[in-house]
Amino acid sequence: MSTDLFIVGGDGDLALRKLYPSLYYLEINDCMPDSMRIIGTARTGQSREEFQAKIKKWLVQSVDEKLYSEEKWLSFANKIYFAQGDATKPDDLEKIGQEFFNEDNVLVVYLAIPPKIFGHVCRSLDACGLVKENSRLIVEKPLGDSRESFLEINEELSRVFTEKQLFRIDHYLGKESVQNLLALRFANDFFEPLWNNKYIDSVQITVTETVGVGNRWAFYDQTGATRDMVQNHLLQVLCLMAMEPPAMLDADSVRAEKLKVLKSLKPITNEDVFDRTVRGQYVRGTVAGEEVPGYLEEESDKYEIDPNSQTETYVAIESEIENWRWSGVPIYLRTGKRLNKKHSEIVVYFKQSHHNIFAKSKGERCPNKLIIQLQPDSGISLHLNSKVQGLDAGIPLKDGFLNLDLDDHSEPMKHDAYSRLFFDVFRNDQTLFVSADEVEAAWEWVDQIFTSWKETGQKCENYEAGTEGPDRAHRLVNSCGQKWYDGEYCPIEY
Repeated sequence: MSTDLFIVGGDGDLALRKLYPSLYYLEINDCMPDSMRIIGTARTGQSREEFQAKIKKWLVQSVDEKLYSEEKWLSFANKIYFAQGDATKPDDLEKIGQEFFNEDNVLVVYLAIPPKIFGHVCRSLDACGLVKENSRLIVEKPLGDSRESFLEINEELSRVFTEKQLFRIDHYLGKESVQNLLALRFANDFFEPLWNNKYIDSVQITVTETVGVGNRWAFYDQTGATRDMVQNHLLQVLCLMAMEPPAMLDADSVRAEKLKVLKSLKPITNEDVFDRTVRGQYVRGTVAGEEVPGYLEEESDKYEIDPNSQTETYVAIESEIENWRWSGVPIYLRTGKRLNKKHSEIVVYFKQSHHNIFAKSKGERCPNKLIIQLQPDSGISLHLNSKVQGLDAGIPLKDGFLNLDLDDHSEPMKHDAYSRLFFDVFRNDQTLFVSADEVEAAWEWVDQIFTSWKETGQKCENYEAGTEGPDRAHRLVNSCGQKWYDGEYCPIEY
């Protein structure tokens, strides 16, 4: 069956920077549906040729030059059309539908627009008869700024589309390295007996950036690190790391197990919010040898900067999953801007035996660690102890790594997270998309943290740009005898 992709906000920043390059990857991989047509819509008038030229400009900047060819571009451009109109108005959509859409085709609608107008567009789609049983809707975060606001948005979507038709994108779930968590957990049987509170001491999940908020100050000040990263990306990674084996590798089974994890998260209340969370805000410092401004010194041409803003650009949280597998294991979540390095990783610390026969030997017996690197490189390292070569007395120890590099360095990547997610939408597979129940449960846990911060008056702690974050964040992990892992990526030579 033929497919029409209708991108509302078709010439916006998200569409140009992310969506069209990702669709081009599907083109060069021959993964486009048969007779695929891509219709971008915007209120500003332009010809089809002008629209295609705008897309081509961004495409050339985004795609590796080895993957770009005029032949593939022309094949891709032949699928792209432009439709002028206001998607909140049924009359405009009816005209677009009559000109471009075939009633027999699958219609996939991507709302690359602010969530506040999701409901208006959905009602317009329904009013002009464009929503059918085989229609699908893709929506982008942020899906609200609290549980209450999410439920309002979701109610508007659900009036027109069923849950089976809704695809809520979290682009982290489209990353190869994140999907590899499923393979690591459930395709390697030797991990299963160790994957519990009897053998695991603690877990760290880190997503850090060196960049600041830049010209997104207006958006970011109303969002902050917790809403922007923890509520979605970090909690989704946590779910994949911690969930029970699903009955099958399908959407219903995987999402059901992720939901159980979210519902088992121990609430963070007024009594323990200071001990279990750290919120920070970057001040002037140096990143990669360049002096950079603090959060309250950033420039904003759309929004007057509030000198008293308490929006967090960094957050560290000690979470715990209260179930038979994980109870008692601290799982630390950390994310922030303007830090010393850009990286995303999961570090699993295994417990050490109380009986140490190497106590009198040279060298330290380090705890075994499993390091799952998500970005910028993808890899898995198992941190082990081994003997130092030589004729020393006893068995002196050194630490080393067993490494598995997940990246193919011989060729440029021929897809990205969005192209994988588009591919799954076209196949009608919701496994890597987030259910309404998951979003609601995640907001419920995060809302409690915000409530506790507000009621206890917990403020942001300053940290210098280019450092590892607020000092107290280090004391957070010190409580279990660890420190934030900030080691090298897979030390593999190419």
